[in-house]
Amino acid sequence: MAIEKSESKKMQRLAQEGKPISKIVSEDFPHLDYWEVYFEVYGAGEKSSLGVKRTITNRLNQLIDANKVERKEIVEELHGLVWHLYNSHKTNTAKLAKIRSALD
Repeated sequence: MAIEKSESKKMQRLAQEGKPISKIVSEDFPHLDYWEVYFEVYGAGEKSSLGVKRTITNRLNQLIDANKVERKEIVEELHGLVWHLYNSHKTNTAKLAKIRSALD
């Protein structure tokens, strides 16, 4: 089943705002399979905040047993993930400010 471009953009926006894929499927796209939404979101390069948090947690746990070279790679990946969260937060804060000003 082909997913319309407008649905794809909505999925990506919801994931970027931090909504888990399972909730996107159940609340917004119940007619689609979990994996259809997953590939639509991650195929576009978007990550949910919860997904990024889980990835960071997993990588921190991997640091315990990693050798020096692996640690450097993990730390570099963590750096990128933290910047991703920071930029998402800035974007969401700006969106929230616009919504608040529109409501006033």
